Amino acid sequence: MPVGTELGIGGSTLLVCRHRCRGRDGVAPGVAVWVSVLGSLWGGELAAQVRDGIEIGNVPLLEIGVAEGENPYLFSGISGAFLLDDGRVVVCDGELVELRVYGSDGSFMHRVGGRGEGPGEFRQIDAIWPVSDGRIGVWDAENLRISTFSAEGELVSAERVKIEMQAGMPRNLELFLGSFDNDEMILASVDAGSASSGVAADQWTLGRFSLDGDPQGLLGQLRGFRRLVGSPLPFTPIPSVAVLGDTVWAVDGYGPEIGRLDADGSFQPAIAVPTVDLEADEAWSFLREELQRRDAGLFLQLMDRLPPPDEIPQIGGLLVDNARQLWVKVYDPSVDALWIGDPLLPGAGGEWRVVGSDGETRGTVQMPDGVTPLAVTEDRLVGIARDALDVERLVVHRIRRAGG
Repeated sequence: MPVGTELGIGGSTLLVCRHRCRGRDGVAPGVAVWVSVLGSLWGGELAAQVRDGIEIGNVPLLEIGVAEGENPYLFSGISGAFLLDDGRVVVCDGELVELRVYGSDGSFMHRVGGRGEGPGEFRQIDAIWPVSDGRIGVWDAENLRISTFSAEGELVSAERVKIEMQAGMPRNLELFLGSFDNDEMILASVDAGSASSGVAADQWTLGRFSLDGDPQGLLGQLRGFRRLVGSPLPFTPIPSVAVLGDTVWAVDGYGPEIGRLDADGSFQPAIAVPTVDLEADEAWSFLREELQRRDAGLFLQLMDRLPPPDEIPQIGGLLVDNARQLWVKVYDPSVDALWIGDPLLPGAGGEWRVVGSDGETRGTVQMPDGVTPLAVTEDRLVGIARDALDVERLVVHRIRRAGG
């Protein structure tokens, strides 16, 4: 089949652009640049994963990334991404400390930022998110700075966070956990749990801040990683936070409950999500085998000093879409264990429950194999895909909902 030809499938058009196609920066022949799917593929071997009225297409609508070369299609470490309203894609490369903006067809448009301490630069990028007026928000914890950029890459604002010395407010700010409808945001500090014996939990203290960096008040506290004599447990719950309107939802325990942070800062279990029963002994055995396969000697030594777990978490991640529904990952010890995954991202693939704030289940979906979701809209899912050589690519999949 000639490269760059169009395939008509079921009335849809698949534009194949591999190998000898060139991007704007003249990528060398023999390197895959991007795959843009115009339309969608449904049915047969390419069917979407369909459960209860929600579908995620197996074949990405858009794929951006290359295996080698120095060009804007090579990623060193994708740590965040989302779609602008017009379909443009914003991607954060955490290793290179920069943002890149791509067109809706995957073509590179421009870079934003770079390593530094001046306005428009970053010591690190801890989070990116869409601001309501079309701007791009960036949180740099090392600089204690909130920056916003236009979609064209122009710096709009750069404000340092004002640390309030009032009782209870977070001070050593590290984490961005979400934004509200009025563009105020949640920033959190982390205090490591410590105990001479037994298990202790980290403490996350959440505060509300404006885009100007002004503190708006204390939101509350969550339990973080569980530690035994300072070492995080491999199957510790990893807190996840989602903001719906002006309500903060979170998971910070072993059970299937999603809690709500109330106005007084208390954390109240509110929604119980159906999950699956997992055997702690089987998960422990799998972890040992996986660490041996990876030749992870230090972790194996730690395992020998830890007692097997009595329980493992039931929830492995929490996202929110712009249809104001919660996406809840069923915990999978093979990808969600702290020691073998990314503590700030859910594990790849797996089963997700979609629930409303009323606790009603809207559907169950199977995430495409190897895809780590980063952002969900009403009809698109943005994520990271890794191939057998661990090459990262940014992918966009289509979502169909009942009645849509």
